[in-house]
Amino acid sequence: MRPSTMRPRVHVLVCTHARRSDDPLRSGCGEGGPAVFEAMKRATAGVASRVWVTATGCLGHCPKRGCAVAIHPHNEHLVEVVAEDVPAVLAQALGAR
Repeated sequence: MRPSTMRPRVHVLVCTHARRSDDPLRSGCGEGGPAVFEAMKRATAGVASRVWVTATGCLGHCPKRGCAVAIHPHNEHLVEVVAEDVPAVLAQALGAR
């Protein structure tokens, strides 16, 4: 094992975990996560060396609508994120608050 020399300024984790339809936690991330992930990838295409976007399994938040997003290294966790929120999420992630 060795440390990687590739390190992004920001790593955005987007939950795309789909739950069964009878799961009491519902499947907000499974329904909304893929659209958020795709919008985030499109929005960061020009800065992919500084901002990494990764689709993940469960982040532990399980919103009923939208999806959960974690931003590192800021240790920020957002819930109910929808594709229209992507510009604001990226502005927050990159420090343009």
